[in-house]
Amino acid sequence: MRDRYGREVSDLRVSLTQRCNLQCVFCHMEGQPAASAELSPAEIEGIVRAGAEVGIDRVKLTGGEPTLRSDLVEIVARLRPLVREISMTTNGLRLAALAAPLRAAGLDRVNVSLPSLDPEIYRRLTGVDGVPRVLEGLRAAAAAGLRPIKLNVVALEGTNDSREAVDHLLALAQELSAWVQLIEFENVSGRVDPRVYRVLHSELGRLSEEAAHRAFRTERNRLHGRPRYTFLANGRPVTVEVVQPVENPAFCMECHRLRVTSDGRLKGCLMTNHGLVDLRPLFGTPEAAAGLRAAFELAIDRRRPFFVGPETPVPVPSSGAAEGTLLPMAAGP
Repeated sequence: MRDRYGREVSDLRVSLTQRCNLQCVFCHMEGQPAASAELSPAEIEGIVRAGAEVGIDRVKLTGGEPTLRSDLVEIVARLRPLVREISMTTNGLRLAALAAPLRAAGLDRVNVSLPSLDPEIYRRLTGVDGVPRVLEGLRAAAAAGLRPIKLNVVALEGTNDSREAVDHLLALAQELSAWVQLIEFENVSGRVDPRVYRVLHSELGRLSEEAAHRAFRTERNRLHGRPRYTFLANGRPVTVEVVQPVENPAFCMECHRLRVTSDGRLKGCLMTNHGLVDLRPLFGTPEAAAGLRAAFELAIDRRRPFFVGPETPVPVPSSGAAEGTLLPMAAGP
C-alpha cells in the first residue's frame, strides 16, 4: 500500500517497551510519548497480521530495550509466520542468553547499539559499564546465526567519531562478519535534550566521505536510500552503511516505515506524534481484525515526509479508504 506521496509502506517498527537498562544521551525512544502500558503478545500478533494484509513484510522489534520483555521469545514465534523478515534492535546486554532461543523462535537478525568500544566513553554515554557484556552478546548472536549483525553507532562530535574509534569498530565488525551502521544523531522533540544535541551532533560528512573514497563497492539500502560502502581495512572487506536523516528530504522520500508505540498506537514518523492512530479500543472486540486493517489504512493515508524540499512531490488527494471508521486519532506535537 502507498501513502499520498507515493511511498510504499512495507516495514513496521514495533516498540515492545519503554523500559531500558541504559540511559543513553542520544536515545530518542522511537519518538514516543512517555507511557508505561505494554501490548500483550496476542495484541502484537493481531497488529502485525493486519499490517501484513496491507503489505507489511518486515518487522523490527524495538524499545526501550526489547530484551527486557520476559515474553520476547513468544512474541517472535507468533510473528514468524506472518512476515518475511523479523529483526530486532537491542543494546546487547542480555543477548548472550537470548540469542540462541530467539534464533530458534524465528528472529532473523539484530542491530546492536554500540556507541564505543572504549569502556569509559561507553559508560559516559550510557551510564553503564557494559562493553564486555555487549561483546559477549554479539559473539553469541554470531554463533546463533543472527546475520547480518549491524553495529549501530550514533556518531557524536568529538566523542566516538575519530578515525581511531571507527577503525576499532571496523575490526570488531570484521571479526563478527558484521556491518557498521553510522547514524546521525537526531533531535527528536521531547526525547533528546537540545543542549546535548547542539554539543554532540555530527553531520557525518567526513566519515561518509572517507567511506565513499575507500569503497570498491557502493550500494543503496532500499530503506531511505542509505549508501552502503564496502572497502578494505587491513586487507579484509568491511561494510559501512551511513544513515543521514537530518534535513534530508531524499531520506524521507525513501521511508517505507510505520511504527507501533509500546502502548498501542500507530505512528507515521519518528519525528512527530501528529495523527497517532489509537489501536487500543479495538482489542478484544468482534470487529478487531477489520478495525486494525482500517487503522493501518488511515495511518498510511496520514503519513507525510518530515523534511521536505523542492523535489518532494505534491501529495495526491486522500483516497478516503479509511473514512467513516470509528478509530480515535490522537493529535500530537
